[in-house]
Amino acid sequence: MNSSPKRIQGLFLVLDRRVDEGLENWRNELLKRDMPAVILLDDSTIDNNTELVQRISRDHFDIGCCYNERPFWDTDYDTQNEIMSRIAETYQSCTQSPLRIFSSKFFAYTEDTLKIANKLGIQYIPARGTQGVKSVVYQPEEYSVKIISVSNVPSKKMGTGSLCDISLWSRTETPQSFQGILEQIHEEKIVLVAQTSLSGVKLNWWNVYQDYFESNSVDWQTLDEFTTDTMVLPVTKIPVNTSVDYRNPQPLIPLENETDLPHEGE
Repeated sequence: MNSSPKRIQGLFLVLDRRVDEGLENWRNELLKRDMPAVILLDDSTIDNNTELVQRISRDHFDIGCCYNERPFWDTDYDTQNEIMSRIAETYQSCTQSPLRIFSSKFFAYTEDTLKIANKLGIQYIPARGTQGVKSVVYQPEEYSVKIISVSNVPSKKMGTGSLCDISLWSRTETPQSFQGILEQIHEEKIVLVAQTSLSGVKLNWWNVYQDYFESNSVDWQTLDEFTTDTMVLPVTKIPVNTSVDYRNPQPLIPLENETDLPHEGE
């Protein structure tokens, strides 16, 4: 008797890019599916849309913050400390919960990021992929914080990047080619990322995610479930990916030409 294929262990990560409509769309869809997810809120959303943040924090999601102004690769300790401490304090004041997961732009971090996260009680730092499509959770021997290395996939023209709508769009991929990439995934552990500014508001990109969810090939897990198995290494032995070949994207299809996602009730 043939056994059914083993389902992929997956973490679904929504990145807030200051598009409240897209954030609401993803929140509503995930609630409807009763699907676990990590939602990384832009720090400006926490400052300017307290009511929405508080509603999301009462849902079953794992919530964190993303600082989208700059990547931390070339940022000194004092600057990182000021940014992370301010965001952690604002988040806790808004939600009455401690900040558990934090990222800077492009999932960039340095050892200083880990030191500050350790001091602030932040448990998780997402990082750019280091083992291709396979996601790996690293546990530095020196710190209690865990590093979540996300899935990394190639594109036809502009190198590799995260398994993410904006990342692939920035590398000239289309919704159709994104769907083809998803269909070819057979790794045991992946992180799939969606941004509120693209799949949260554009129908063709949104539909790629819906089709993948309906395939039932992934066991979507909470943050704590997904990070149970770790690779323990000295921090100097943990690989760091700083490659971003698409900082100045030349998209194949301008976003204004994409079909908008219908509003509720349409």
